[in-house]
Amino acid sequence: MNERLQQWRENLTEFSNRFSKKQKMMIGAIAAFLIISATLAIYIASRPNYVPLFSGNLTEVDVAQIKTELDAKGYANYQIQGNSVLVPEKDKYNLAADLTAKGVPKGDGVRLDIFSQNIGMGMTDRQFDVIERDAMQTQLADLLKMVDGVRNAKVTLVMPQETVFARENGETASASIVVDVEPGKQLGPQQINALYNLVSKSVPNLPKDKIAIMNQYSEMLEMADEGDNAYSLDQYEKQRKIKKDIETDIQKNLQNMLGTILGRDKVFVYTYVKLNFDKTQREEQLVEPVDKENNEGIIISAEKIQETYSGKGASAGGTAGTGETQIPGYPGATGGENVESEKVEDRVNREVNRIKQNIVGQPYKIEDISISVGVEPPNANDPASLTREVQANIQQIIGNVVRTSLSSQGTEFTQQQINQRINVFAQAFNGKQEVVVEGNNWTLIIVSSIAGLLLIVAVVAFIVVRRRRNQEEQAVAEAAETKPFEVPELQYAEEGEEVIVRKQLEKLAGEKPEEFVNLLRTWLADE
Repeated sequence: MNERLQQWRENLTEFSNRFSKKQKMMIGAIAAFLIISATLAIYIASRPNYVPLFSGNLTEVDVAQIKTELDAKGYANYQIQGNSVLVPEKDKYNLAADLTAKGVPKGDGVRLDIFSQNIGMGMTDRQFDVIERDAMQTQLADLLKMVDGVRNAKVTLVMPQETVFARENGETASASIVVDVEPGKQLGPQQINALYNLVSKSVPNLPKDKIAIMNQYSEMLEMADEGDNAYSLDQYEKQRKIKKDIETDIQKNLQNMLGTILGRDKVFVYTYVKLNFDKTQREEQLVEPVDKENNEGIIISAEKIQETYSGKGASAGGTAGTGETQIPGYPGATGGENVESEKVEDRVNREVNRIKQNIVGQPYKIEDISISVGVEPPNANDPASLTREVQANIQQIIGNVVRTSLSSQGTEFTQQQINQRINVFAQAFNGKQEVVVEGNNWTLIIVSSIAGLLLIVAVVAFIVVRRRRNQEEQAVAEAAETKPFEVPELQYAEEGEEVIVRKQLEKLAGEKPEEFVNLLRTWLADE
């Protein structure tokens, strides 16, 4: 056994002697790193991952209830961090289901389910009112927590005392609320109004002016006036943006069109529009004939009545009276002549087209528009160089745009009214940057060309020299690498048998170290 241990030690020593000191240090560092990494990986993999047992914001009372229940079950593998109870992830769902079935956490208030549990017949009205108010406060606080940005809430209600007597001015309830707003968030006017409406609708006989709400920083959250919200700043910004977009579109289109004709830097367009943001709605009931050519409706019923009379005496209706007691022109009572009469009556009922229209007028209609166009004349110093014909053409183009923009009003504008909304004027543009071009400066051109040519030649020469130098350095390096390193052989004074054996052993140890080790083992075993 000792010989085997000695042999292993010699083998290990022989194996380690093959490496230099630097290599041994590197191997040791790598081995230590692998051992430490494996140890940490095993530790992290075997360590349980703790997660919150219940999500949300737990109060100190909730944490105490959960801790008491876990201790009663004999479960000790939990951690408490702040208002959270952490348990291993594999046990979370089973524990949460068991605690929820037992009604844990119950919170720090009384909820409405107490009325179906421990309310006995011996409870007084005073006790019942206190429990009912506490339950309403708890339920209202839970309701407020569901609002985005509210982390927790505390509610205190003051309920009016009920009486059997009628009062002219009935007492109202009041509420004081403290909301814990999440860090980094701020409740907007709409959210604050929602809180007031939520509390007012949840408690009977509670007007909004009897509600006080503040945050955890003792800042009052006042309810915004609903009348001010009807025309808020957002609505104003929206209408202003729409107006600006319409003006920009008209101005850009005219600028591109006139700039193409007169030159990009020769024309400037400014547009101002007046919009109607009212959304109108009207109802129209129209009647139209079916036959529009004859202006007649369709016949739905027709009746023709014809009466004839022939005889002596008065006809049906009598004879026109001419006596002293009779009224001229009206039938009389008697008549002695032969009378023939005929009466024809046509009754026709016609139906027409009845049209009922509900017309909704969309907003954003252009009520008025004004366009001003500045044109730089061909001779900037002479405004008269811009001919009247060119100005008239520009005014006609813009007039078509104005007429089309105002066509939605349904009013026909005269040419004079259109011209009043257009202004075309000739003016030199002093704001634009003038570029001065020097003519026939051949000296500068020649000098620049020569300098550029010299720069190109210098760059090419530098690249060629650098490439040759790199090739020479590479050739020298390759020659140095290919030159073998010759080690002079040891010269011995004698060439005896021992010297020959020694040389053979050295050659065997250098070329085949494993066979050399086996040979040594054989010699040691024989001895």
